[in-house]
Amino acid sequence: MREYIPTVFPSLLQRPVRAALVVLLLAAVVAGIWLWQRAGESTPVSEESALRDFRAEGGGAAAPGIPAPGVYTYRQEGTERGGVGPAHISRDLPGEARFVVTTADGGYRAQLSMSEEHVEGVTVRVGAAGSREVARRTKVTFLGFGRDDRRALRPPPLWLPATLAAGRTWGGSYTAGDLPVTYRSRVLRRDAVEVDGRRWAVWVVRSESSTGGVHPGDRTDTWWWSPRLALALRWEIDMRIGGPASLDTRATLVVERTTPAQ
Repeated sequence: MREYIPTVFPSLLQRPVRAALVVLLLAAVVAGIWLWQRAGESTPVSEESALRDFRAEGGGAAAPGIPAPGVYTYRQEGTERGGVGPAHISRDLPGEARFVVTTADGGYRAQLSMSEEHVEGVTVRVGAAGSREVARRTKVTFLGFGRDDRRALRPPPLWLPATLAAGRTWGGSYTAGDLPVTYRSRVLRRDAVEVDGRRWAVWVVRSESSTGGVHPGDRTDTWWWSPRLALALRWEIDMRIGGPASLDTRATLVVERTTPAQ
C-alpha cells in the first residue's frame, strides 16, 4: 500500500507543501515591504538621550573661543537618499537635530545628530590663529547597515580663522584617514539671525570640499556664524557621496535657542 500513496493521493501530499510555500512567500513579501518602509524613515534623537551623551563625555565648562558646552537643538528640514548600485532609498530628516558640545584638550568636540541613522562629529583645536579640525566622525546607516567612520585629519585643516572679514578665503588639502580631501572656504558677507527674539550679528561662511578615494564626493557647508557664541545659528548642508554606496543629503538647520541644555 505504501507504494500507491504518492500516486493515488498526490494532491493530499502536494497541497500542504504548496500552501506552506505560499505562506512563506507571502511572509517574505510582507517582511520586505515592512523593511523597505522602515528604511525610508529617520529616527529622531531626543534631547534626553543627547543629554546622556553630553554627561557621559564629561560635559565641560565655558572657555574663550568655543561654544558653551551642552545640547543645542536645531529645527531641521531636509532629505537624504542612499543606496547600493541601482537600488536607492529616500527618507526625510526629523524636524529636530541635536548638537552636543563637550570640551576637549585645547578645544572641544561637537557632534551633530541629524537622526539616529546620520551622525557627524568633529574634534576642534582652538589656537591664536583660529580653529582647526583634528578628527572627524561620520556615521550613516540604513536598516542598521552602513558605516561609522572615525578618521584623523592630517595636517589638521583650518576650519575658521580667528579674524573674519568679507571676502577672506582660505583652503588647502589634507587626508581623512586614507581619503584625500581638498577644500576652499570664503566669507561671503555680514548678516544677522534672530533667535529667542534677539538679533545676532553673524558672518556667512561657505566651505566647499571634494573627497577622493573609495568614497568620492563633494560637500558644501554654509554657516551663519556668530563669533560671539562660536556657534552656527543657521547651517545649510549639501552633500553627495559616491563609490560602492552612495549618499545624497540636503538639510537646513536653524538653532532654536542660544543657551544649551545641560
